Amino acid sequence: MKDLFKQLGSLLGALFAAACCLGLPLLLSALSAAGVGFLIHDAVLIPLLVAFVALNLWLLRRATSGHTDRRPFGLGVSGAALAVAGLYIHPLVAALGLLLLVVASFWGFANGRRVRRCAT
Repeated sequence: MKDLFKQLGSLLGALFAAACCLGLPLLLSALSAAGVGFLIHDAVLIPLLVAFVALNLWLLRRATSGHTDRRPFGLGVSGAALAVAGLYIHPLVAALGLLLLVVASFWGFANGRRVRRCAT
């Protein structure tokens, strides 16, 4: 269960960074009102997004190493590439990439639970 919380934390961080990069007005206003307006600059957000996506991929790799189904990791890599490249292409591409990352994380977690349940 701890692995799921780690993956969810990295996903939420990636979603936050992507939402700031894409310029969601409600989030940008809240950050400015909270006094952390320096976070709304792409020079900070893009490396933060890449770091959270890399953390998510690393955790997904660890989660899928216990079983033979590597498809969630492949889906996660595709989603990560779309999420980062989508910032420069189109916001919908970035959103699709983040959605693929979420699906891959839950798929990998479900596969890991099924393998552990069958082994006991």
